[in-house]
Amino acid sequence: MNNEILIIGGGIAGLRLGSLLKKDGIPFKILEAREYLGGRILTKIEDENNYFDLGPTWYWPEKEPNITQLIKDLNVPTVEQYNQGDSLLELSNDGNVKRFNSNAVNSNCYRIIGGVKKLIDIIKKDIPNESIHTHTIVKKVTKNNDNYTIDAFNNKTKESISYTASKVVLCLPPRLLLENITFSPKFHQETYLDLLNKPTWMGAQAKIVLTYKSPFWREQNLSGNVISWVGPLREVYDATTDEGNAALFGFFSLSPESRSKLTEQEIKTKVVNQLTTLFGDEIQNYHSIYYKDWSQDTYMTTSGDKLNIESFPTYGPPVNPPERMYFAGTEYDQKNGGHLEGALNSAHFIYKQIIKTY
Repeated sequence: MNNEILIIGGGIAGLRLGSLLKKDGIPFKILEAREYLGGRILTKIEDENNYFDLGPTWYWPEKEPNITQLIKDLNVPTVEQYNQGDSLLELSNDGNVKRFNSNAVNSNCYRIIGGVKKLIDIIKKDIPNESIHTHTIVKKVTKNNDNYTIDAFNNKTKESISYTASKVVLCLPPRLLLENITFSPKFHQETYLDLLNKPTWMGAQAKIVLTYKSPFWREQNLSGNVISWVGPLREVYDATTDEGNAALFGFFSLSPESRSKLTEQEIKTKVVNQLTTLFGDEIQNYHSIYYKDWSQDTYMTTSGDKLNIESFPTYGPPVNPPERMYFAGTEYDQKNGGHLEGALNSAHFIYKQIIKTY
């Protein structure tokens, strides 16, 4: 019997699970379809002092012990999210913008200095290069008597590859794995429906970052926080780095369908116009704009995920999973689903399940 474990998906859950297995000397491989690791973690790095997250950005030490302890153990530097001064509330297009105290918005959260990619890079250092296979798209997972056979395709070399493993850990969003991987035998109907009803976190989202020479909004006693009922941005926050450029970043209220009808330049123009109304003409003197539409990312999002999540989904482990098949990722954690904490919690839970039976 092959004792190797195949981890499908090289996001933070898959990498953390790999690093834990490595400490116990358990053989594994991580198969990742993209050319890079981290999944939804995407940091644009201009230089060591200028880094801007287009995926997950924050963690909350007061209520997220797993990521807080990991960051402490790995000696990863952090900075508290800037939250001083007033926030802005935009209720209509008439230019009437209200101010309120920023303590009511997004308090007590932290960012990683260097971006969340820094955490990925540090975790990856514990994993041998030969255990990581990027550009590897899994097509089929077949359960045999004692093993699993995983058929994959390398989209760089254009070669088909086959792997054998005693256990398989799926670290992909539920709908994505259902849409892209053939399972033999098929999942039980209750398992299939449970996975289908777990929407991909961030699947309908897009994020934009604008950088500046200085955080001029702070001179107006503004935190950079915005809540808007008008759009195109629903929320805006200060993304100024600790020693580098100032920045604002925003989440969209525009739906994926609405964004798909606009060019990227048209979207950027709408954002600049909105921010000009909120912060003044100095908004137009930006250095760079970074934009990522996650709804267009085929390595993460399915057609069923292109509706904004208006209420928090019910996440948690799948119902009645196949024998020796495990699921790890932010959508599989009941308590912190949707957060980095949820992905790490899930990885730790699966690690404990594996070592019980290894």
